[in-house]
Amino acid sequence: MSAVSTCLAPSCRTKVEGTVATCPACGGRMRTPRSVRVAGWVLLVCGVFLTGLMSYLWQALAPSMANPGATAGGATFTGTADQAQAIVTMFGAVIVFGLAAIAYGLWMIVTGRRSIAMMIGVLVLAALLIGIAWRTMAVLPA
Repeated sequence: MSAVSTCLAPSCRTKVEGTVATCPACGGRMRTPRSVRVAGWVLLVCGVFLTGLMSYLWQALAPSMANPGATAGGATFTGTADQAQAIVTMFGAVIVFGLAAIAYGLWMIVTGRRSIAMMIGVLVLAALLIGIAWRTMAVLPA
């Protein structure tokens, strides 16, 4: 399959076979497979960062949150069991979102194209992440 460049102008959206920098219809910039791959690398790096950081925090904080009030791993969690559950759920949601970002970034790097289905999936996960964050903030004291 040959490369397809797409115009970035919302009113145009012309598609042209091959790698084209300027839109032949409106003169605007085109989204080339190379620019999609660069965006894929950015998404991959962000996903690895989110997943790695949240995995580390989960590993470091989960032992103390599993036993509220007791010292575990050199730290004491003074919150309630509901608060600990909300925090661990938040960590898990961020990890899942990071893994989805990694998957979509890899898709963009390998194919040089965007996937509307994967984009919608990541946006749905982002909406769920926001909902979980609101619930977590409601459980935690001010």
